This record gives sequence, C-alpha cells and structure tokens, in this order.
Amino acid sequence: MILPFSEKARQAVQGQGAFLLDSDTLEQCKGFIEAVWARPPLIETTDMVPEAKKLAMCKAILSLCPYSIIARFAYNYSNGWKKFFRDNPQVKMEFASEVFPSLVQSINGGFNVNVFEFLAAEESVSLLPLSKGVVYLSLQDLSEVLANQVKRRVMSIPQSTLVPNELKLVAIELAKAHAPRGATGAKNLEKQEIRQIRLGIAEGGRYYGCMKLSRACFNDGLSFEEAKQVVLDYVKVCPQGRNPFTEKEAFTCLEWVYRKGSQRIGVQLGGNAT
Repeated sequence: MILPFSEKARQAVQGQGAFLLDSDTLEQCKGFIEAVWARPPLIETTDMVPEAKKLAMCKAILSLCPYSIIARFAYNYSNGWKKFFRDNPQVKMEFASEVFPSLVQSINGGFNVNVFEFLAAEESVSLLPLSKGVVYLSLQDLSEVLANQVKRRVMSIPQSTLVPNELKLVAIELAKAHAPRGATGAKNLEKQEIRQIRLGIAEGGRYYGCMKLSRACFNDGLSFEEAKQVVLDYVKVCPQGRNPFTEKEAFTCLEWVYRKGSQRIGVQLGGNAT
C-alpha cells in the first residue's frame, strides 16, 4: 500500500507531471483542508496515489497559510492515520520499516531501533530507554512516533517564490475563515525559529518553547483568546513522552507573558531561562 505521505507516493506524484489547477480541484482541496482542520479524517483503504496528489496540492496551499492552520491540519491528519494504523497493523509496520529500516521486534513484544536512525527522524530520544546504541520502543511508543512522523511530513513544506495566484486566493480564504485575526499579519509567528517551535518540542524544552511562542503571540498583537488557540495547537503537536505537557502548564505560561507585557523574555530551548 502506497501511503500518501510516503517516499513512494512522492515519486509517483512527481511521475504524473504538472497539476491541473482547475476550479473543481482547488475547491476539492479547500474542502479537504477545512474538513481535516475541523476533525481527524476517516482513512479508507482506496487507491492512495490520487490521495497523495491531493495531499501535495493541499500542502502547496497550506504553505501560504498562517502556521496555526498548518499545525491544526497536521495534528488532525496524523490522528486520523494513527487510528488507521491501529486498525491495520500490517500497514503500520510497513510505514515503520520505511521510517526506521533497522527496526526489529524484540522478544518482549517491543521494538529496537538504531539510535542514530531514530535521532535522524525524531531529533530526541526523550525518556525512551536507550542502551548500547539502541532505542527501545513499546508498541504505544511506536504508534506515537509514527503519528508524529506523519505530522512532520505534512508540516515539512518547501517554500517557493513561484506560487500560482489560484493557490494564493484559496490560502487567503482559509486564513480569513480560520486563522486568529492577529495571525494574518503576523511577523513574529512566521519567523523561522517560531515556525520550528510550532512543529513541537520534545520533553525538556516544551515549556521554554511555549514561552517563546507566547511572546510571539503578544508581539503580533493577538488577543489573549486568540493566543490561547495558538498555544493549544502547540500543546497538541508536542511529543508527550512519559510526562505529558498539559494545557494548564501552557496557559499558565501564556498568562504570565500577557501579564508582563512588553518585558523582554529570553529563553533557551535546552531548558534554561536567560
């Protein structure tokens, strides 16, 4: 089965040549983005190559949208696939083998992955067991990692200066309908460092990432309620690990920033305030 976010799907889409930007296709992509933005999709076992083409088109549109829209779309989309993997373990293991070619099942029912291979995909082993160059994953750990990989692949959107006007118009409509009012003219929220934070931060840096994100919201003029939605999206995309980062922690951080106002806040994502 060719998954729409897999390397095989990317090659298949490239082999089909240029996309046809007709009104029906654009409306279908816009409808799909809005549907996934609202709730996780129900994945069906159909021909995934057309789905891959649709996803590629949606990513091109999302590349022009505020990050709050991209983050929520990716979170819900990955949750839809998380459920599909739970119901289709064979497909799940096929994707796991693509992400981690060294993956082997251990005698206790868990999985072993080469640490360098794991770090290339996930950037941090967080609190996962690690010994002699091998990361040990439970079945639940693997499910969380794979869902995170789907999210990352959806949010990994190359920037292009050659964007058809048809896509720009769809992105503008989506931004008007779903982005926080301040975010449509955001400057700090669109900085590369903040965009990276909005992909999610592993354990040890989640609070400090939330601090910087909250500061960006304040500087961009978002109301407190608008900023709460941005921070909530951040909480959802952060890898939860063994000690989940809660909405309460995030909102406490946000409240502190909005109380302090224009005070300079410097933080390091390694875990220390400066």
